[in-house]
Amino acid sequence: MPRKPLLSVLFLMLFFIPPAHGQDYSTARHAAASAISSRHFNDALNLLSPLLKTHSQDASLWTLRGLALDGVGRTKESLASFDHALVIDKTFLPALEGASQTAYLHGDPRASHYVHQLLALAPTNPVANAMAGALAYQSHDCTSSVTYFERSAGAVSQDQNALGEFADCLLKKGDAGRAVEVLSQASEQHPENVQLRYNLAVAELQNHNPDAAIEALAPLSSDKDSGLLNLLASAYAQANRPDDAFRVLESAIEISPVDPSNYLDLAILCLEHHQEKRSVVAATAGIAKIPQTASLYLIRGVAYAQLADYDKAEDDFVAAARIEPDQPHSTIAMSLLYSDRNQLDKEKALLNNQLKLTPNDAVTNYMLADLLIRSGAAPGQPEFKEAHAALARSLAAKPDSAEAQVLIGKVLEQENDLPAALDHYQIALKAEPENRSALDREFVLLRKLHRNAEAAEVLTRLKSVLNNELKREKAATQVRVNPQTPAD
Repeated sequence: MPRKPLLSVLFLMLFFIPPAHGQDYSTARHAAASAISSRHFNDALNLLSPLLKTHSQDASLWTLRGLALDGVGRTKESLASFDHALVIDKTFLPALEGASQTAYLHGDPRASHYVHQLLALAPTNPVANAMAGALAYQSHDCTSSVTYFERSAGAVSQDQNALGEFADCLLKKGDAGRAVEVLSQASEQHPENVQLRYNLAVAELQNHNPDAAIEALAPLSSDKDSGLLNLLASAYAQANRPDDAFRVLESAIEISPVDPSNYLDLAILCLEHHQEKRSVVAATAGIAKIPQTASLYLIRGVAYAQLADYDKAEDDFVAAARIEPDQPHSTIAMSLLYSDRNQLDKEKALLNNQLKLTPNDAVTNYMLADLLIRSGAAPGQPEFKEAHAALARSLAAKPDSAEAQVLIGKVLEQENDLPAALDHYQIALKAEPENRSALDREFVLLRKLHRNAEAAEVLTRLKSVLNNELKREKAATQVRVNPQTPAD
């Protein structure tokens, strides 16, 4: 929080304290306050010293001393002086304000205590609310942070860092529209602040408005800031302007040739636009600069797989696993590759080896269970029990996985536990209301359980989902071409 507005409030309050000790006292105290206002802190201390000897129970003098000590960098003594004033009068607002700001600005752990004491007495104090918002942000409490910042009125707008914190919490709470409002106003107030414009673009993208993000960032595209260019490329990609995204990512790579994120984003963008060879080139360029980056091998392996160059894809997946043995991503990619090639023994060995390293990983456990069921595991067999156990671990790690819920439902059906299977299909549909596999199985089980009215409702939903899928497929195939000119 800015120092000047709070001190203005402090001095205003101090000047209006009635002169209870006579004119000389009032004149001397006023001189000390004026010296602090002029940043002549040592002069103020010299003026205050004799006053405190004769008026040791005057909370306003101890408060002024605290301000002067803070001004000369004696923070510990400054807080002790404010504390002394509060011992005399625990409700003395200037002392609480001074202690709050001094502790906050210097990162003293007592800052939260002072600020909340101040808010108990002055709950609408704008600066106190702004400081409380920043302290809550530091404690990762975005709910409280947003509440305090909202109460701080214009005080938060005086601190550009606090504006960023306010917007960040709004985004984390899913209120991208409000974050855009806060950052738009902040960017207008502080047009020179590139970070605020960057954050505004982030908020616009989360608010599904890539054109506005481009408008915020494009004027800054000449800056040598690869992170800013990377975000601009994301906005171009979301705005369906891939050529601009390619161009900007290539510029970001030139600026920061050892930043793997730009190569990775370029390679992914190429894959999304069916430019697999170009994706290989981008990833290879990144590997040449930063050879120990697993994600670049992983994305290049995916590109090779889409080009049907399976040996090179496997080599890259193995390289990624060697660099990051504790991460399952390359194992999952290689598992899919083995599955496509029907190399089930290799796939099973690969997944089991990964589970030795990451035994509770949701996706790896799910893939092992799926492999065992696809391989024909039946109730009573060890492989079936193994699949059941893997699914239990998968769901413990990620209970909202619709795929895992559907698969365990099928396993329970094989065990003839139809009510339990139905429960899992319904959990899957809460996570993904249009999951056709879950709807299919839910309909069949309800019929088997003679719950025909519920089955009819599910059938209606299933028909709607199928109809939507057919409409999407039809729209995708309705490509317009120019009619051929009849031959003469």
